[in-house]
Amino acid sequence: MVGMVFVDVGRRVARNAIYNVSGLIICNVSGLFLTIVLARILKPEYFGIYSLALSIAMLSIALANLGVDNAIIRYVAYYVGRNDYAKIRGHFRYFLKVKIALSALVSTFLIFLSKHLAAIFGDERLMIPFVFAGLVVLFASFANFLNSFFMGLQEFKYVLLKRIVYEASRWIFVVPLGMLYLASGAILGTSIAHAVSFIFLCFILIKKYIHYIKGSTKTADRGVRAFIGFMTIASISGIVYTYVDSVMIGYLLTPTDVGYYRAAYVIVFAIIGLISSFSYVLFPTFTQLSIEDIGRSLERLMRYTSIVAFPSVFVIIYLSKIIIKLVYGNDYLPAVAPMMVLAFVLIPGAFDYLITIFSAKERPDINASIITTSMILNVILNYVLITSIGIVGAAVATVISRFFVLFVVMFLLYRLFKISVNIKAITKPLIASATMVAVLIVFSESAILARDIINVILAGFVYLLILLILKGITSEDINYLRAIIK
Repeated sequence: MVGMVFVDVGRRVARNAIYNVSGLIICNVSGLFLTIVLARILKPEYFGIYSLALSIAMLSIALANLGVDNAIIRYVAYYVGRNDYAKIRGHFRYFLKVKIALSALVSTFLIFLSKHLAAIFGDERLMIPFVFAGLVVLFASFANFLNSFFMGLQEFKYVLLKRIVYEASRWIFVVPLGMLYLASGAILGTSIAHAVSFIFLCFILIKKYIHYIKGSTKTADRGVRAFIGFMTIASISGIVYTYVDSVMIGYLLTPTDVGYYRAAYVIVFAIIGLISSFSYVLFPTFTQLSIEDIGRSLERLMRYTSIVAFPSVFVIIYLSKIIIKLVYGNDYLPAVAPMMVLAFVLIPGAFDYLITIFSAKERPDINASIITTSMILNVILNYVLITSIGIVGAAVATVISRFFVLFVVMFLLYRLFKISVNIKAITKPLIASATMVAVLIVFSESAILARDIINVILAGFVYLLILLILKGITSEDINYLRAIIK
């Protein structure tokens, strides 16, 4: 019976992972190519203005969220598992009221304060992009709310469809408007894309899931406000943590430097988004599993993510200059150095799902404390390092603060839940990656394998060979993956 439960959970996670990873591939690949096109259209100067305005929009979305999106995932997933529709409706309506009030307030403030914000950054060209950023906040907040609701239902196919609609809309609106009106047009196009994806999710909700929101309700749980409170701290800190480097570069240096930094950041974090996709799938699943079951599942999860993450770091470092030149052109060569540093963020990024365990087990206070502490560390390091070594300093600050989160999470999982992270799970991928690096170093100056791409392919074969020799990948793994996909 226990075995059947694990297979059931495995199949559900695998199914949702396939939807989620497919969506993330579409989102990251489309977003990456869109960023490349915009970077070439806008050039570093206006691409920096676009990136800075978008960073401000993302920070504002965090203020308009205040933990609501994570809270609705948690409570909807919990009561779906108990088939309590009245509780689902009660929580949906409660969270929706909070979301409407916050989104309208933050969006209005950003629009009316756009001129003052442009003055703070010392560039009047930012005023109109900041106005349109207010619209991004409004529409993105509502779209994210419904997206989180479907995540709570574990209906990740609609999360996938929403991403497809959003990315298609971005290509339809962002690129043409960016060509016509530069940074202002690109931000306006982004707001329209969010509006289209929100309308799409509304249509799905009304057509297929109206019974989840219409009917008798029960009062939201007492712990909701406390949960939102802690998730508010975590979500705001998390977004600040993600975008503060770009904002501080814009304030301490120039918008053009923001353009260089974001060019490198987008590529690295597109890969991180794919590797860490399990965190979105596993949050509602962890909510329904016991601590013991979570602990047993981590060894396999950590091994799989390590197999992808470790070699990716060294490949990005090795190919960074080629990637920047091919993707953005020679105008963006100053982005090479921060990209080489940011590549190391792939390692802690691969284990993002570990921190979701605290929220899944109603300990969002732990999330809040970890992320807030890391955010403060990140801000301090950004100020010190950006003023001393420029945009590379922002990359170093990001790497240090991300590893800080990983180590603290691992320590607290053991301290609070007795969940120990099996270091052996990452040892074999690490050894194989080190061997791969040695191959790259040996052949980097070779006349026989002159091309860098050929070097990487050769190193990749060596990496897989070492993993097989060390039994880092076994027939059991292949059979397991085949079984849960079937």
